[in-house]
Amino acid sequence: MALPARILVAEDEPDVGMLLQEILVSEGYDVQLVSSGDQLVRRAQEQPPDLIIVDLLMPSMDGLEAIRQLRNDTRTAHLPMLILTAIGESSRVVEGFETGADDYIVKPYDREVLLARVRSHLRRATQLPTRNPLTGLPGNAAIQAEIKRNLEQRTPFALMYVDLDNFKAFNDEYGFSRGDRAIHLLTSVLKEHVDPNDFLGHIGGDDFVILHFGNRPEELCERIIRAFDEQIRTLYDEADLQRGYLTAIDRYGIPRQFGIISLSIGVVTTHSRTFSDVDEMSRVAAELKHAAKQVAGSSFRIDRRSDKRAINALSDRRSGNSPDALIVCRNNIAQAAVVATLNVCGYRLLTADNEIAAQSLLASHPHPGLVVAEVVDSTSTTWWQQLNDSTLLIALASDEAASITARDAGADAVVQPGDNPLAISDQLQAAIAALHNDQNSAE
Repeated sequence: MALPARILVAEDEPDVGMLLQEILVSEGYDVQLVSSGDQLVRRAQEQPPDLIIVDLLMPSMDGLEAIRQLRNDTRTAHLPMLILTAIGESSRVVEGFETGADDYIVKPYDREVLLARVRSHLRRATQLPTRNPLTGLPGNAAIQAEIKRNLEQRTPFALMYVDLDNFKAFNDEYGFSRGDRAIHLLTSVLKEHVDPNDFLGHIGGDDFVILHFGNRPEELCERIIRAFDEQIRTLYDEADLQRGYLTAIDRYGIPRQFGIISLSIGVVTTHSRTFSDVDEMSRVAAELKHAAKQVAGSSFRIDRRSDKRAINALSDRRSGNSPDALIVCRNNIAQAAVVATLNVCGYRLLTADNEIAAQSLLASHPHPGLVVAEVVDSTSTTWWQQLNDSTLLIALASDEAASITARDAGADAVVQPGDNPLAISDQLQAAIAALHNDQNSAE
């Protein structure tokens, strides 16, 4: 059975928004309601709907600016957008069309006219070509059909979900034109390295899918990442490339430093487990891609679990929410010891080897329960100011001077790493236990 069309509504008047939501839900649509333009932009970028309805006059960001931003984003540029406007605001309607709106609805609106226009634009959207207009690759409908066909035929294959990291900061800094060039570059890399028998599709925005019918998806991931990491640097201005980052506002409104665009790839295969339908397989691939994003820089994660192990893992995930722990460490020995220790402690790990990469991770995971960060000098602690007050901060300091720098910068505890991983682990476990005891005592 086909899923209901998803409609995102932006309306700052609660009564009007709730009435509009009730009308659309009564017709079988899946409706999400937000109250400002900036909320609309963030929600649409995170999970693009099938259609957008936006009021022109809203706080924080008006409807016109929201439409302008969404039209300039490759992830949402293709979506049908309808504006809500009051009687007598004809000049605003004209401005809305010039900004990128597809149609308008006058308040107070007629129920049947509203539904007729929604149906018309949804129908037109489904009749658009099955190929993505930006890349010419098969789009979402064709991707789902191809996955479904291979599942039904029990063809062994790997579903690879490819996504860009730090793309929004790049798009915001350089504009949508260069953002499109980054999408084209990734398309070119994927076309060059996938096998001729594989299927390559473009979901939309910076999300791509590969159906790989070989038995070595990890080698394909490595080739794609190696080629992309080499070529993406050509799209940056030399000054930004030398600095190694762009400064941009994250989705929580916090200014951060974002590193060079990288790739995250989630891979799930049918070689050792079965999937009931497209939704189940794509959901697992999205989980693996999310796990890859928890490591700064280009990375991939492959799920080779059997059906039984997958069920057990799902039960473990549902039994409770593990807190995030961000590890920022250049020293390989120390990083390995910290990772092993925090895994045993039950944390969900985010790993970075420098401060810029750490900020990129904080943009999507802004409130880690614990941060373990190496102190090199005073400049390596400046980003600590962006941490939430409730975040526990443990510094890795190689000498007394670094320890003093760490405590002055706000570290809750200091561990002095050496060349012995067991000693590092013992110190870290003791520090975590002491900090948790302090928290419990304070409560």
